[in-house]
Amino acid sequence: MGGYLIALRMGALPGEDLIHGLLEGRSAPRGVNGPEWLEAGIVSGDVLVVGSDAREHILHFVRADRDGLMTRRLLSFTTDRRASVRRTIFELLDQLWGRDSGWPLVADAAEPALRDVDAVVRRAAATLLVNTAEPDRAMAALCASTDPVVRIALMDAMPWHRVAGRQAILQRLQSDPVPAIRLLANVATLSEDDPAAWPALDAAIRADLDASAAVLDVPGSRLQTAGRLWARALIRLDREDDCCSWARRLAKPGEGPQVRLEGVRLAVAAMREWRAAPGRVTPILTGTLGEGPSEVRSAALNALAASLTASRLAADDLATVMDDPELGAVAATALGSVGDHRAVPSLVRLMLSDSDEPRLAEAFRAVARADADPGAPVTAARQMLAAHPDSCAPDLPMQVLAAFGPAAATALPELIARLRGAENDTPDWAFYVLGRIGPAAAAAVPELRQYRAQGATLALLRVTSDREVAERYLAGRPDEPHRGRFESELLTWLAEHGGLTVRQHKQVRSLFRAPGFEEVESARALWLHEGPAVAPELLEVLPKYLSDDRYAAKALRVLAAMRPHARPVLDQLDQLVSSRHRIRFNIADLDAQMRADEMLLAATLAARNQIAG
Repeated sequence: MGGYLIALRMGALPGEDLIHGLLEGRSAPRGVNGPEWLEAGIVSGDVLVVGSDAREHILHFVRADRDGLMTRRLLSFTTDRRASVRRTIFELLDQLWGRDSGWPLVADAAEPALRDVDAVVRRAAATLLVNTAEPDRAMAALCASTDPVVRIALMDAMPWHRVAGRQAILQRLQSDPVPAIRLLANVATLSEDDPAAWPALDAAIRADLDASAAVLDVPGSRLQTAGRLWARALIRLDREDDCCSWARRLAKPGEGPQVRLEGVRLAVAAMREWRAAPGRVTPILTGTLGEGPSEVRSAALNALAASLTASRLAADDLATVMDDPELGAVAATALGSVGDHRAVPSLVRLMLSDSDEPRLAEAFRAVARADADPGAPVTAARQMLAAHPDSCAPDLPMQVLAAFGPAAATALPELIARLRGAENDTPDWAFYVLGRIGPAAAAAVPELRQYRAQGATLALLRVTSDREVAERYLAGRPDEPHRGRFESELLTWLAEHGGLTVRQHKQVRSLFRAPGFEEVESARALWLHEGPAVAPELLEVLPKYLSDDRYAAKALRVLAAMRPHARPVLDQLDQLVSSRHRIRFNIADLDAQMRADEMLLAATLAARNQIAG
């Protein structure tokens, strides 16, 4: 990474000597000469780029000594004459804050910045002050300030549950002359569980929504928008009916654009939280698609596309806008992601135009599962492979071919060319696609035999159905492997195609003791090999994966295969299905998290039907 890491390993510059050397340029980050590296990283914004050398240097020393020389050097930039530098440094300091305690040294720098000439700096400094100072100090700043920008930021970031006498303070702020302050005070008060007060608080929030929406949603602001703040309070109180009702009321055509936008945001928040919400808010969202271009229309379409349930309900409306120059790509991928064949021509055009639509591959997989005609997608994928003759072809055409499996056999010439032309890399995508094609890829067997990679072995097994391919590989593995995703897959294939030897059964048993992929994958092999006798063990292990987005589908397939022998798990499946709320997966993208819950719900219902018979 840089000279300082080498110095650390060699013990050349201990403690503050190393930091002094770093700041003086004696061990600067790679590619930067002299003592100006820190300023250069701040000016360029590299310090905000995760993984950059400058950021890694800073993180290392701040973590080692939070109030040390590095932090003090960073704080010197909070008064830099350049507003862009001050903006960057306050954002960096907020990211460096550990979120588990105060940071008085940084709070001392944030407080005077509340009077900065730059509004973005003032806003960032206010948030940082709340995060790093005691609540009493932040409240004192709120009471002393007359700047709406500062006061709004302080209000938004304030941890009200830690503020002494918050009820009296919030009551006073509910009559503040600034509408956004009143709205934030009412939202904070709404978070208190007092159902009798909800109608009046909702009405007060709605009354200030028009004036507050644009103020909270200004460029450069990291504040939550008014709609999202309101939705968050409603979700915390589990007010599903009210959240959906307000979303419909605010998003209707008679309201102003900013209020309608907040209505769409309420609808999105509701869909992410409650499973029934898409059915309740989709009609108002689809109504905007026939309007002229606007931010509201775009937001509504993206909201419909975010949920598989909403996309199915709005399928006919989405189909009408697939040719729209602004919204067409999102509409097509949304329609394709629910397996609607009407999306295929648009999906093919997007692929050939090198679209960067993130869910394009997902859409192709869905239409392939729905038995769409493979002709045009496979032809387009071959065309793209021909345009990139080296083995490092774009992922998308390979994913499309893999999605259509045996129907992609016409692409064998392009795939074989990649096997023959892979001089400096391993053509993993080609292996995967050939394995998905299966026996129809027999012409590729001679080339596959030239490789010793796991991907080639698995492809060879799926193309030839020759047990010896798997047995030869497994013979070289330990009797009791502790880990092995690939071994688990091979053993499952063998269990499906003729059964396991005594040694292979011992390997499966060993892998079944490894939590994660191996345990779930080996469960299927054990069921195929041992049958009902192993049911009690599987019923003890598999249910713990039912709310895991990575392994739930595999676990459900094993339970479904067990049929009546899995009946003891029906109560757990019923609880999962009957939940009004979505399952919280460890997925950063909230919309992807919502779709994962929708897919899990569908898979759980299907498995339950098979188990219940």
